[in-house]
Amino acid sequence: MRILWTVILLSYILQAHQTGLSYLKLTKEQDGMISAIYKKPLEDSQAKGVTINFPASCSRSREHNVTIKNGFIIEEFSLICDIGKLKGSRIWIDGLVSSDKGMLLYYEDDGEMESSLLRASRPFMLIEDRRSSLEIFREYIELGFFHILSGYDHLLFLFALLLLVSNYRTLFYAITAFTISHSITLGLSALHLLVVPVPFVEAMIALSILILYREVIDDDRDSLSRRYLPWMVLFFGLLHGLGFASVLSQIGLPPNDIPTALLAFNIGIELGQILFVVAILVLVWILQLIWGSLFFSNTRVLSYYLSYLFGSLSTLWFIERVMAF
Repeated sequence: MRILWTVILLSYILQAHQTGLSYLKLTKEQDGMISAIYKKPLEDSQAKGVTINFPASCSRSREHNVTIKNGFIIEEFSLICDIGKLKGSRIWIDGLVSSDKGMLLYYEDDGEMESSLLRASRPFMLIEDRRSSLEIFREYIELGFFHILSGYDHLLFLFALLLLVSNYRTLFYAITAFTISHSITLGLSALHLLVVPVPFVEAMIALSILILYREVIDDDRDSLSRRYLPWMVLFFGLLHGLGFASVLSQIGLPPNDIPTALLAFNIGIELGQILFVVAILVLVWILQLIWGSLFFSNTRVLSYYLSYLFGSLSTLWFIERVMAF
């Protein structure tokens, strides 16, 4: 019963403290007005203090439409600018903090699209004629990096791998298999060559996490999944790649630099993944130095309770996501 309450509390904390990625799309219309669509995740509906600032030469129209769709609060309005465009102007955001995923800003003018990720470290965008491929590369690396580190389901999957592997060689093979497989489906799905419903993908990702923690609890060294762990991870990685692609489809790819953005996003995911694995290994090493044999003697018990905790959490996610079908 304690584990169940802990899982419910943990689930609440993760949702309450998570600040999702929001989107602002500005489009210059033929009549000179600029249409604006602002999308904010429902989980951030209580978030206060984030303000979008436009140039002084622009004013909002009185028409303001607010709807809720696909987990987002969507605000639609128009801007009237003295010069009829935003190029050469600066848009900035007040109130962003370092824990926020940020706001992805798009500006479209005569078929040309610009985009930028606004975060606490750089909460503004200067709308120019065209950004360089290097700027896009840096931006999408950051997007991929922060996505994997804020994707609790993906991190719990990686943590389960660390509990299952018996040596560094197996860990290397498993992580490599995961990287290869999710890179394949990420690329295919981002290029619209593979289309799978998002609710199904999210539910299967939760199920993959549950299966791994069940294996940790069973502790059967001769099970097929343990003997062929890299192959099982290769299969599950295909599902996680589709999950990454669903996020990338919301972010969008710059029309003129699709290969650059896709490569950078994938690199960002790998960097975040490596950072997480290394951080866990360093933590284990520190605990071994502090407690020595006492830590070793309780490793199995700790793995057992953590597996029950995270396995229960993934079960809640699975039920929640299946109900969204």
